[in-house]
Amino acid sequence: MPAASRAVRVRWLMLAAAAALGLLGFSLTSGAGLRAGLSFVGGLALAAGSFEFGAFNIRFTGRHAPQLTLLVAMLSYLTTAIALALVLAGASPRVVDGPAIAVGLFTGLVIWVGAELAAARVVRDHP
Repeated sequence: MPAASRAVRVRWLMLAAAAALGLLGFSLTSGAGLRAGLSFVGGLALAAGSFEFGAFNIRFTGRHAPQLTLLVAMLSYLTTAIALALVLAGASPRVVDGPAIAVGLFTGLVIWVGAELAAARVVRDHP
């Protein structure tokens, strides 16, 4: 199995484990209960979804229109920032637990970046 596909599998397993542990942990230990657990999972899903969306767009563009890759990367970033702003602006404190969603976003970020770093290989220009 190639290292890249192994890293993808490990990333999704880690995200699933983090979702289960975060849901259980926040639900049992937070004063907000299940709302905090679901907020954590929502933050984790938002981070994973935005990274997956951006990575897909960049890979697709790099394959079919390489000259537009940077533009698509920046537009993906802008779309993610707008989506996050809309979710956080529209979220009522009675529905979403702020600290739990922040921890979920950060956890998703750490897992995603860690898996990408683990899958990265240094390419030498000269033998």
